Amino acid sequence: MASTHSSRTRSDVALLGVATAVPETSYTQQFALDFLLSLPAFDESQKRFLSRIYRNTGIEKRHSVVRDYAAEPGARELYPPGEDFRPEPGLAARNRIFIREAARLSELAASRLLDSLPDIDRSSITHLITVSCTGFSAPGFDLHLVNALGLAPGTHRLHIGFMGCFAGFPALKTANDICRGNPQARVLIVAVELCTLHFQQRPDPDFMVANSLFADGAAAILVGRSTPGPARRLVLEQFASTVIPESVGDMAWEIGPLAFDMKLSRYVPRLVAGNISAILQDLLQQAGYGREDVDIWAIHPGGRAILDRSAESLGIETSALHHSYEVLRDYGNMSSVTIFFVLKLILERESSGLVCAAAFGPGLTVETGLLRIA
Repeated sequence: MASTHSSRTRSDVALLGVATAVPETSYTQQFALDFLLSLPAFDESQKRFLSRIYRNTGIEKRHSVVRDYAAEPGARELYPPGEDFRPEPGLAARNRIFIREAARLSELAASRLLDSLPDIDRSSITHLITVSCTGFSAPGFDLHLVNALGLAPGTHRLHIGFMGCFAGFPALKTANDICRGNPQARVLIVAVELCTLHFQQRPDPDFMVANSLFADGAAAILVGRSTPGPARRLVLEQFASTVIPESVGDMAWEIGPLAFDMKLSRYVPRLVAGNISAILQDLLQQAGYGREDVDIWAIHPGGRAILDRSAESLGIETSALHHSYEVLRDYGNMSSVTIFFVLKLILERESSGLVCAAAFGPGLTVETGLLRIA
């Protein structure tokens, strides 16, 4: 298919900037494995399973709001001082930390974003969209942001909750629709996920796999009409959403007695690989593009197996997903926040090109989008 880039009439709604933040505390993947192997909750067979999955995640370190794992027993906040880290904390104790740290990290990411855009008057921000699936309160960190950032009291607020790893795309789509309908609108998106608060010592393969991947982080994004200038933008072109048939039980996120319980089937990489090529092909065709028009790939780094199998399915080298592999290596899977870390790298390092992006989450839902560096 011949490229139609030059003749295309595109919306000038764009991602104007991205900033990120992570907790100060981080743990190497080796430290995390050694910690788990020291716990009596797992038998020898389970410890062998843990060793195998932790050494094949493609992750070197992850950040966490839980400082207890390397702290002296008397200095722990969430866990009792015993060597076995039991009894495990309940949901209320975990969520109290979420409320505090979500406010702090969201403010840090949003402040970094607005400081990087000195020409943006904070009073011009008309809408605030917050995203999280790892905790909640009312009022939430959305109201904290309005007050802490000095946004107008009348700022329209919307929270997107409990949609999992793909939730960044519904936030972008909503912001895009708002800005298309109101050319004066500027939408601040702030996503915070504190996944490690929900660590549990359950010797169940789904929980052990989830524990090996998930991490904490925050991202802030400003969406609005793009104006001429030297700064690069990511123009929002096209979005689509698809549910993979007969996969509803393969990824789920529910409230359990102690924490949020993650079900993460070992078949998820296979399901993604079996469907992502056709899903992205449909997206490209809807926008009038062909596969050859894609310059940059931005796949949610849910895990190394997902990236490996996605590259194979798309017929591209794994090096084409180097932004995603880098985020996975340095930060792990931060649920909905992660794709914004990938887009931040792309915006910083790439000068032009069509970006094809995708993220996966409970359902099994695949959210996709096309963006153009301009």
